[in-house]
Amino acid sequence: MACEICAAALAQPSRGRKRRYCSRACQARAYRARRDAVAPPRRTARPTRLTTVGILRAAVDLADRDGIDGLSMRRIASELGAATAGLYRHFPDREALLAGMAELVLAEIRPPAAHLTDWRARLSYEAHEEWQLYQRHPWMLPILARTRPPLGPALFDILERSFAALDHRGLSREAMLAIYLSFSGLVQGLALLTSSERADRLHAIEPTELPDDLLELLDPTIRPVLHRLFSDGPPGPDLDLDRILDDGLALLLDGISIRLPSSLSQ
Repeated sequence: MACEICAAALAQPSRGRKRRYCSRACQARAYRARRDAVAPPRRTARPTRLTTVGILRAAVDLADRDGIDGLSMRRIASELGAATAGLYRHFPDREALLAGMAELVLAEIRPPAAHLTDWRARLSYEAHEEWQLYQRHPWMLPILARTRPPLGPALFDILERSFAALDHRGLSREAMLAIYLSFSGLVQGLALLTSSERADRLHAIEPTELPDDLLELLDPTIRPVLHRLFSDGPPGPDLDLDRILDDGLALLLDGISIRLPSSLSQ
């Protein structure tokens, strides 16, 4: 039998424990080798340092997935693997959190390309960008469609671009407000049709299966036009809202053009 360290021949005793090393030096070398081979104890990983942007991104991801009704500091903290109290050092309450989330996603809307100088093209661009925003983040609609939406630099940049497109001599402040609210209201109204509650209702009714009470309301002797339009079924989930938005914007912008002074309507 040989030494486990230097491989020198070992003379084994006739009784008792067998020798593994030829000397104390080899035994000490074996001990040091075993000691150095032992991995240091793993330290528990500390949670990622909380940042304002990191919290907002986690909150936006949760809202995109589950809506804002169940959004809470506790859920966001759980998502981040952090203590709930840590979030309150960045956002004192839920309203402050929602305002920060709105600012973050509104900043996704970039200014129009430099070649879009026509007022119609610029307003159309802003309307389509707002529409796409609601498709990416449906929870933003009830936040922005309020009398007092969260105010921040990103929203003011969008408002500045929209009003700058309308900044023509001859338009009063009231007229500019009416025009802006009209095309923004068109976008928000159509966006309501894509909400989950509305989509569930549309999918629940087959085009050829009108309930009896609805058929009664569509009595052709009382409401002939509605009967002609909807007796075969209500608009279904295949309704092309993108095309309706384009058509609605064209009608609205045509009407605005009529109201503008002739020298500024082009």
